[in-house]
Amino acid sequence: MKSRNPSQKAILHCSDRRHFLAQLGALASGSSVAFHGQAQTASTPFTVAVPVASNRPTYQSDIGSMWATVSKIGRKPFFPYAFTQDVFKDLAAWKQGVRAGLMEMLHYRPSPWPSQATVIGETDQGDFVVEEVVFHSTQETTVPAFVLVPKTAQKRGTPAVICFHDHGGFYLWGKEKLVSLPGENTVITEYRDRYYEGRSIASDLARQGYLVVVIDALYWGNRRMMLDGDSEDWWERASDLPPEQVNAFNIRSSNNEHLLDRTLLAAGATWPGINAWDDVRTLDYLYTRDEVDRNRIGCVGFSTGGMRAMMLAALDDRIKATVNACWMTSMPYQLQNDIKFTMGFSVLIPGMTRYLDLPDLASMAMPGAMMVLGGGKDQFFQDEGARAAYTQMRQAFVKAGFDDRLYVQEHDVGHVFSKAMQGAAWKFLKDHLMDLV
Repeated sequence: MKSRNPSQKAILHCSDRRHFLAQLGALASGSSVAFHGQAQTASTPFTVAVPVASNRPTYQSDIGSMWATVSKIGRKPFFPYAFTQDVFKDLAAWKQGVRAGLMEMLHYRPSPWPSQATVIGETDQGDFVVEEVVFHSTQETTVPAFVLVPKTAQKRGTPAVICFHDHGGFYLWGKEKLVSLPGENTVITEYRDRYYEGRSIASDLARQGYLVVVIDALYWGNRRMMLDGDSEDWWERASDLPPEQVNAFNIRSSNNEHLLDRTLLAAGATWPGINAWDDVRTLDYLYTRDEVDRNRIGCVGFSTGGMRAMMLAALDDRIKATVNACWMTSMPYQLQNDIKFTMGFSVLIPGMTRYLDLPDLASMAMPGAMMVLGGGKDQFFQDEGARAAYTQMRQAFVKAGFDDRLYVQEHDVGHVFSKAMQGAAWKFLKDHLMDLV
């Protein structure tokens, strides 16, 4: 990848994100490559201009007249707990303090409980076996998972990767998005074609020799929200369930996200807090596996899954390498018009951006290695926000002396985890997990 160390002047005169990345150079070494692929964009309906009364104000924001209030709250010259602030000199001390504050903001810290994992099924996939596992994240809560075990796995000699599924407005299945199984519903296949170029990324990693675990996040897959009187079709999720039934469930789930979030807040917890706890407990579960080399564990996620990967690396130093695909920006740039389809209830941490920005969260992964993959045509995140985030991360990694452990690439695609992105990610994991001895 090309080295990236822009002066402020260079940043201001950068015309697009790919040029910006090319200028981010002198802070690190490597080469940046422009990738080509089909961008994902939403279809735009035909409309005609509608006259607007000239004596009424216009707001140019998704939240209309509320923007005047929010803009004053969200506009900040700096984030006080960012590692780049002069007051922070020691990385370990900074992480300890910020991590404690972050855990408080997540509002979810149950009593520890053994994983007590149970294998309830197995599927032979040739090079590896898919175990269907249930383990405890709390005394009362169990988490369903796929565990992909290479047939070459050796005791304490196998690197491991936690894969996080995305949001995608697709709730009926979760972990199945990343693991291709015999007889799957064609809707899952079509979804994978759209966002992963047809690849089952967890399966691909298992074929490369990693032990891989994928869980269902709360509200997805086996943990989806079912209501009184729901049809047997939604309970069974048959391989021939018609697309219109899948769509109907996904629409209902999307419309009810706010209700779960409000109920959790009323109960004294947060949705991202539960996700973060379950993800740390997934790491705890990996520590119970005899095959796993505990010094070679990483995580990978696309979209909301990228946020979860970044959060896990921020909270737990046992993660040595992290891939975050298509989930990086500086939050102030999202506020005016880009919250609607990006910052869902499952990722928003109340109060965090009073103190930390998303690139500061990524910096908490140090001294672990971090790869951030962006889509140059990703309409969910503004160019300016991505640039600001890339710069902030680079400055933090340089300050800590780990500039060789941050990898930022921009690919010429939309909001997808393309094959080219996957290839870059797998090489990154090979360098920072598989090839380590």
